[in-house]
Amino acid sequence: MPATDRDRDIVAHILRYCEQLEVAHADFGRSRERFDGSTTYQNAVCMCILQIGELVNHLSDDFKAEQDAVPWHRIRGMRNYVAHEYGSIDLDVVWYTATRSIADLKRFCEDYLAQ
Repeated sequence: MPATDRDRDIVAHILRYCEQLEVAHADFGRSRERFDGSTTYQNAVCMCILQIGELVNHLSDDFKAEQDAVPWHRIRGMRNYVAHEYGSIDLDVVWYTATRSIADLKRFCEDYLAQ
């Protein structure tokens, strides 16, 4: 079954959170030192990651199966990690996700929406 309009809308929302995460990086100079020292920066990044993971949960199973190159389960797992382990989050994991994995997801969203 092809992706639904709902899936497409969700991908567009995911892209917006990827873009918001980029704005947070720009506002704080994409500095790991500033990330480690700023709960505001950490919270902005974590909120975007949390929202992306929440949106992934609303994608249809058919869509996720068709787009199986994207690690949907891991994205959702990262959401759960941020939501439930907030007091003991490993900032190395969050930083890696925010600076590497989200860029890959953003490219996927852009390419998918351009089709």
